[in-house]
Amino acid sequence: MNYLNEITFNSQLPENAHRCLLSLYRRYLYVGGMPEAVSIFKDNGSLSEVADVHSEIIDTYIDDFAKYAREQNLALLQRIFASIPRMLGQKIKYVNLAHGERAVHVRSMIELLIKSQVVLPIYHSHCSGIPLGADIDPSVFKLSFLDIGLANHICGLDWQTLSEYDFVRLVNEGGIAEQFVSQQLAWIGKGKPNLTYWHREGRRGNAEVDLTIAFGSTIYPIEVKAGKSGSLKSLQQFVLRKHAVRAVRFDLNPPSRQNISHLAKTKNGTEKISYELLSLPLYAVGELYLLLADE
Repeated sequence: MNYLNEITFNSQLPENAHRCLLSLYRRYLYVGGMPEAVSIFKDNGSLSEVADVHSEIIDTYIDDFAKYAREQNLALLQRIFASIPRMLGQKIKYVNLAHGERAVHVRSMIELLIKSQVVLPIYHSHCSGIPLGADIDPSVFKLSFLDIGLANHICGLDWQTLSEYDFVRLVNEGGIAEQFVSQQLAWIGKGKPNLTYWHREGRRGNAEVDLTIAFGSTIYPIEVKAGKSGSLKSLQQFVLRKHAVRAVRFDLNPPSRQNISHLAKTKNGTEKISYELLSLPLYAVGELYLLLADE
């Protein structure tokens, strides 16, 4: 905790401390943050009992849906509830959530889940200025689930698989990491974070930045990587188009601060872009705003 509380973008963490914090991060992906699940794990360390708690909580939510949805919509609401954890980090397409259902019905069920705070919408923002929420497209959004532990339980992800995260290729590994980051940022924002993301669709390819936040007068694009490496092409497109001077990356590496210069593709060829990349390990996402305040 001392290392975490004192972390900066320039920290030189001992390798043992870094590995320990990554291990705790992975365990959190399984246990999650629901109070009863945390209490069970704290008291006896039983992951099987944690899974039992997750099952009970999920069943309780499903049973409660009968209070808010009419009989003809109840099955659809339950179906969408179970589908959202499988689409973490993805732009929502109604057909993927409930194939064969009318879009207007699917949308109304999603709005019900948003109002009940079961899911958190992350809207596409054009990021042309501050506040980011004034520049959103409400028809383009992703959804973050209420808890990473419940989301992984619904997806059937057991501890043995999750504990071998470095060795097992998970279909939704990027979505899991993005869910974790968005959940933490929502907590920092006291449940009203107004999270946004940015994407561009073009003939030569699409670009998407996982999350965007405004801190002070600066807009920060955020890239979330499930592993220790990954392309920054979308981040560079954001820097090029929005003239960003700083960007944030979360991954499994120790903290770092880098000045990046790169040739980005444009309509007329290439253009040199320069920006500062502020990197933090995923387990340090809760420190982001405090660190940005010190910049």
